[in-house]
Amino acid sequence: MKFLKSVSRLLTIPVLGRERRKRARLEVEKALNALFRTEKYIYTRRFEQAAALNLSLPRQNFHVISLGTNCFPRMTLNLWGLKPRKAEGEPSMPFDLSVHPLPVVVKYLKNHFEGYFDAVEFDEKNGYWVNPSDGIKFIHDKQNDRDFFVDRYRKRIANLWAALDDDKPCLLVCHDMGGVDTAKVNELYDFIQTRCGRKKFKLILAVFNGTVGKCNENIKVYTDNFPCKNYLYMDKFAKFTKAGYHFEEPFVRFCREEVLEMLEN
Repeated sequence: MKFLKSVSRLLTIPVLGRERRKRARLEVEKALNALFRTEKYIYTRRFEQAAALNLSLPRQNFHVISLGTNCFPRMTLNLWGLKPRKAEGEPSMPFDLSVHPLPVVVKYLKNHFEGYFDAVEFDEKNGYWVNPSDGIKFIHDKQNDRDFFVDRYRKRIANLWAALDDDKPCLLVCHDMGGVDTAKVNELYDFIQTRCGRKKFKLILAVFNGTVGKCNENIKVYTDNFPCKNYLYMDKFAKFTKAGYHFEEPFVRFCREEVLEMLEN
């Protein structure tokens, strides 16, 4: 991989202009990967085929909602095409791009986010907003402007309620690691069931590198271990590796199958 990158840089040195040279380098690198059928080439092709299946779904007819506890559900389902991107008009929601412990997710859903902003402060050292008392980290919110931050999250909260209250089926995905509090998972399901009423919904609990006890039989539990020590779901190129692809694709397929079942029944 590094060797091909070096070769592509050498071959494109004569190209004038920084941007033109970069585009040329990427095209040469792509051609070399295809020529030698590298791991990146093979799993890029497989990813594109899998993503095409997701993009072919009537995504305007259902919601995919992240319920934390970190960015994994939103980022992974965005990258694989099951959940539309913000650029495609998909509204952001409060648990999309932040860290909320599972009990805190349940707490603020049940109390309708009362007091959600009371203990929020800007962490100067890390450069993002936090709520130390609840263990919340808004790791993607780096602008030190409280009014802007509060307004953004009020809109995201409103988007969440709107999605839960309309008539479209909802796939809700919660990801956790380590030992999962089964009672809290069941409490989460009970809240969603009450909120959605007769509306179709499914709750997926994805547990990686951990254990989970017996949950409500209607909760779809997905378990696995991270594929390797240095795996980072935040790395958008992880899915182009053999380990990353075989970790992410089954999870996304599991989610897609739950969506299809909702749409067909």
